[in-house]
Amino acid sequence: MIEHFPRLFIILAWVFLGPVTAHGFAGLLSPLMIILTLFSLILAVSFKRSFQGRSITLLCVLALMFYQSLQLIVIGLHIELMHPDPVSEGIRHFFSIFFDINLGLAITGVVAAFAVATYVEFGKSRMPLTRLFPQYQFLEAPPYLQRIVKKLAVTAGVQMPHVSLLDSGIPWAFITRSKQGFVLAVSVGLLESLRPAEVEACLAHEISHLKNKDFALRFFATMAKVGLFARPLSYLIEPAVYRSREHLADSTASKLVGGSNALVSALSKIREAHYEVATPPASVGMACLFHSSKQRWFGVFDKQPSLDARIKALREGTT
Repeated sequence: MIEHFPRLFIILAWVFLGPVTAHGFAGLLSPLMIILTLFSLILAVSFKRSFQGRSITLLCVLALMFYQSLQLIVIGLHIELMHPDPVSEGIRHFFSIFFDINLGLAITGVVAAFAVATYVEFGKSRMPLTRLFPQYQFLEAPPYLQRIVKKLAVTAGVQMPHVSLLDSGIPWAFITRSKQGFVLAVSVGLLESLRPAEVEACLAHEISHLKNKDFALRFFATMAKVGLFARPLSYLIEPAVYRSREHLADSTASKLVGGSNALVSALSKIREAHYEVATPPASVGMACLFHSSKQRWFGVFDKQPSLDARIKALREGTT
């Protein structure tokens, strides 16, 4: 079946989607995997009003691409035991250099993904908050702030995270994993610049990341990107997953507080103030409420949607 595919198409599929094999049963599956991947990408684009559907579909694309890499490793390590047919053997000979390069890249990616996952799970997530972000000072959160977070956690049906006060005049908040478990950090600037209802909506956004299992989904997306480091498409899909989960957290937060008006008002105030937030180092274990009020040139690589995009989605009621 694969012999009917144009050679240029096969090479492009290798570069952007993942390894294409031409041996035995796997040779028959490769065109099917390419079609499934392309169909999933089209489906993800069609989810204009469902960030949940878009992010899940994009994660399926990463899973298909990663499966292709694992498939190539298995075939590459057992190539001497197989008996390819003459057509497949001819294609193997023609594309032998691509097979060898892809095998090396696939093995390197899987090993790198495993190493990064081990570090994040057993290293970074076991560190105290002060060691994760030594450039910031964390204080004990006031009782009223802890009461708000507890109420939101009960409403969302999740375990209440530890709450810390971030000594910063810039209004922002983030939730991350540390030695203490999940920690929700709220800046002094956020409490001073927003009304109580707006603060609650912002905290609901962070709690929504726990409710929507965003840490696990984003962890998988990042590990897949590490494993597929040689595939350009993965560098577009991973941030798209992050942006979709941020939009979904906004939608979930609106439901937790009974409407989107408070969150829209909070985002609008941050946008009008033109704050440029210096976020902590990028981490698959951190979700940041505010990133930047400015649109970047390469927004497709940004893991945080612009404030304008978030406000527009909330006003349109997209989920």
